[in-house]
Amino acid sequence: MKPGSKGWKKFMAKLYGFGAAVVIVGALFKIQHWPGASYMLIAGLGTEALIFIFSAFEPIHEDPNWELVYPELALGHADDLDHEALPAAGGRRGAVGGGSGVTDQLDKMLEEAKIDGELLERLGDGMRALGDNAAQLKGVTSAAAATGSYVDSLQAASDKVSKLSEAYERASVSISGMTSSQAEGESFGEQMQKVSKNLSALNNVYELQLKGSSAHLEATEKFQGQVTEMMKNLSESAEDTRLYKENMAMLSKNLTDLNSVYGNMLKAMTINRG
Repeated sequence: MKPGSKGWKKFMAKLYGFGAAVVIVGALFKIQHWPGASYMLIAGLGTEALIFIFSAFEPIHEDPNWELVYPELALGHADDLDHEALPAAGGRRGAVGGGSGVTDQLDKMLEEAKIDGELLERLGDGMRALGDNAAQLKGVTSAAAATGSYVDSLQAASDKVSKLSEAYERASVSISGMTSSQAEGESFGEQMQKVSKNLSALNNVYELQLKGSSAHLEATEKFQGQVTEMMKNLSESAEDTRLYKENMAMLSKNLTDLNSVYGNMLKAMTINRG
C-alpha cells in the first residue's frame, strides 16, 4: 500500500478514528482513577505515538496552481494590482475559459432581439416619465385626502349649526313661557319674601341656641378641668399613701426586731440571776 494512494488514505482515516478513541478512553481511566488506569494510559499514548509514526509517511499536500485559472493572483493583493498588466492576464484567462466568447454571444443575442442603443434610450425616457407621473399621482392623492378632510369639517360644522338652531328654539319657548307666567312670578316673589322672613326668625333662634350651647360648653370644660385636677390630687394622695404604708411596714419590722433583742436580753438576765 503506497503512501498517498486511495487505500492509504482510507487506512489512515480509520487509524486516526480508532486511535483517537483509544487515547480518549485511556485519558478517561486516568482522570477517574479507575482500576487499570496506568495500563490504559500506556495503551492510549502508545497508540498516539503509532499514529504519529504513520502520519510521517503521508505525502505533503500540494495546492493546485491557481494562478493559471485566476491570473490576478500572480499580481499580488488587490492594493498592489498592476492595472496595466491586467488586460494581458485577462487575455490568457479568455484563452483558458473563453470569456470573450461569452461577450460575443451576448452581443449576438441583443442584435437578434433588435435591442440597440436607441431602444434602451427610449426605455430610459419611459422610466423617467413613469417616475414623474408617480410623483404627480402622489400629489393628487394628498389633494384627495385634503378634500376628504375638508368635507368632513363641513359636515361637522353643519351638525353644530343644526344643534345651535335647536337650542335657539328651546330658548325661544322658554322665554315665551316666562312672559306668559309673569303673574305667577309675582306670587312666587311674595312667597319668597315670606320664606326670607321665616329664615331670619329661624336664624335668630339658632343664634340664641348657639350662645346657650357656648355657655354650656364653657361650663362643661370648666367642670372637666376640676375633675382632672381632682384626679391628679387623688393620684398624688395614692402615692403618699403607698409611701406611708411602706414606712409603717418597715417600722413594724424594726419593732419586731427590737422586741426580739429585748426578749433575749431579759432571758439572759434571768439566767444570770438564777
